Amino acid sequence: MMVALKKSFKILFQPPVSEKIAVQVASPPILILCPIGTDAKLYLPNLYKNQYFGYMVPSQVKHVVPADRANRIQEMFNAVAPRYDFLNGLLSAGCDKYWRKIAVDELEPVANRVFLDVATGTADIALGLAMRDASRIVGIDFSTRMLQLGKNKVSARNMQSSIQLFPGMAENLPLKSNIFDGAISAFGVRNFSNLNHGIREIHRILKPRGKIVILEFSFPQNGFLQWLYRLYFGKILPVMGRWISGHKNAYSYLPDSVEGFPKGEAFSAILKENGFDSVDFKELTFGIATIYTGFKHV
Repeated sequence: MMVALKKSFKILFQPPVSEKIAVQVASPPILILCPIGTDAKLYLPNLYKNQYFGYMVPSQVKHVVPADRANRIQEMFNAVAPRYDFLNGLLSAGCDKYWRKIAVDELEPVANRVFLDVATGTADIALGLAMRDASRIVGIDFSTRMLQLGKNKVSARNMQSSIQLFPGMAENLPLKSNIFDGAISAFGVRNFSNLNHGIREIHRILKPRGKIVILEFSFPQNGFLQWLYRLYFGKILPVMGRWISGHKNAYSYLPDSVEGFPKGEAFSAILKENGFDSVDFKELTFGIATIYTGFKHV
């Protein structure tokens, strides 16, 4: 259900759920959309005072995400959130930390840069960026349980002044245009409900010549290694993930999502089609993961 929006109100933030109610939370009136049954204050972390966030009038709100698919994936990540970090390390044999470090290093460590971490999850990438220099990071994710775990990690390292985490979706970023020096996403792009629109939104918020870095799963090119990896990925990993996480579908979804994601030249072409140039990619650990980079075309 949706309460009718008056033209005098402005939408500040739109959480990624299909059922929403409108709640007046500020004066002068600012309207925020939040899930039914939740506290609207959770979705108002002083965003209207934040230099990165711009108002969106009702006519600018985009409806590009199939709500049923988005909610299904969102619920899955909320369910596995408590065991997510442990499972990542276990199921990748510790390679996930190595891959993330390489991805972070693709963004130049220059003080006072501003970066966006899309699908930040439990904030490992955001922390990696913030702890190496004086960068400022905004992290966005549609899983509120993941974000809470991320906020706990940020607080434990006393990095609140450098990292801000908010609920949001890549396909409809509640952010001003042309303000970020770089944007990064680790293992999140394949979960976009609308891949092209999510990439265009990242392009929109980057400054001219701003850099995009995407870290995603792929498959080894070597025939034997690919067979071996597919055996692990398709048969062993889902069983282990299901047993440890307690979620019957989460780690069955993972190989399916990787299988259907465009890889190598195919994904590079998507980046180019959506306004990025100097696009390049490199494979990691025999091709199990791939890093894609590009720059916003001026």
